[in-house]
Amino acid sequence: MSTVDSLLAGAFDAEQMPSAVEQLRQLFNGSKACLARVGPGMSAADAVSTNSDEAMQRRCYEDLAEDFIRLGETLRSVPVGAVYRDSELFGEEVLRSSRAWREWMAPQDMYGGIACRLAETSASYWFFDVQRGQRQEPFGADDTALLARFSPLLRKVAELSRQVGHLKLQRDEARGALDALAMAIVIVDRDLQVSYANEGADEILSDPDSAVGLRQGRLFARQPADQRQLKRLVEAALRSVVDPLEEHRSSMIIQGAGDDAPALSACVLPAAAAQAGTPPSAKAMIALRPLGMATDLVASSRQLFNLTESEARFASALASGLSLTQAAEAQGVRISTARTHLARIFQKTQTRQQSQLVSLLRGAVLPLRPRV
Repeated sequence: MSTVDSLLAGAFDAEQMPSAVEQLRQLFNGSKACLARVGPGMSAADAVSTNSDEAMQRRCYEDLAEDFIRLGETLRSVPVGAVYRDSELFGEEVLRSSRAWREWMAPQDMYGGIACRLAETSASYWFFDVQRGQRQEPFGADDTALLARFSPLLRKVAELSRQVGHLKLQRDEARGALDALAMAIVIVDRDLQVSYANEGADEILSDPDSAVGLRQGRLFARQPADQRQLKRLVEAALRSVVDPLEEHRSSMIIQGAGDDAPALSACVLPAAAAQAGTPPSAKAMIALRPLGMATDLVASSRQLFNLTESEARFASALASGLSLTQAAEAQGVRISTARTHLARIFQKTQTRQQSQLVSLLRGAVLPLRPRV
């Protein structure tokens, strides 16, 4: 039962899997045990094995990868879940003459093994294998029967490990995408307890002069009235998952602690849409952005509105408060050229008046954080 518990724990936490595989090796009195995926693109990260150093693992998944894949094609004839003896499946002579056995198995005292194929996806498959050494007794019928009893559990473990690994990859990719955003993202529950904050949010929350901060792990606004309003927005966002037709505010301005402290705009949304047959999300996502003019209007306007370099410089001059004549002088162009630039800028930004253009540009900000 201890081995069973370890395997199940390893399915959800990859760091515990080596201990589980080691327990299986001891249970079968083997010289080596391995739980692995074999197939195109396989790497050392796809295997958990005992008694193997890093250099030997790299050799298996680099120099000898093609040999293992060729041997592995024979496993296609083995039903998923079935237990087999490697010497009977491959043939003693074929197995012992392979590079995989001579250069990897024999040096690790792998002279006879039993194994089971656990799962198959496209061109890859998963298997568990346990070996005994040259001076040990070969596996008997009792050992084969014991592995057959473990086979259903090992199949479930392999499937869970694959699914959990896929979810972790999705989670890491999602976090990477959120960290790349120029906007600060915070995920909170109904009580404003923070469960995730991206890099932009970390910068805001760690600033003692920011309009929001952390107190005992909870998000709070410096102004009491803003705190009450923020909590109402979060509660409304969570209710909207259950009743999407309910109308509610989703944004607010959070004032800074002092007169000179910058304010933040906050937009509150459910962290995940409701899925059929699943309970509604209990988390809300808050997008925070400091209010103020974009710091690099030339870069922002070029990428957001497809302006040319000259148009972007002219638009930036207007947004900084210069008049049309002053912007023309600053750029060293005639007033007629300035009017041509302005007409093209109006067309690309879909604005009609200079005041509309200035208002639009002052709020323009690239959605991705600058690379450093």
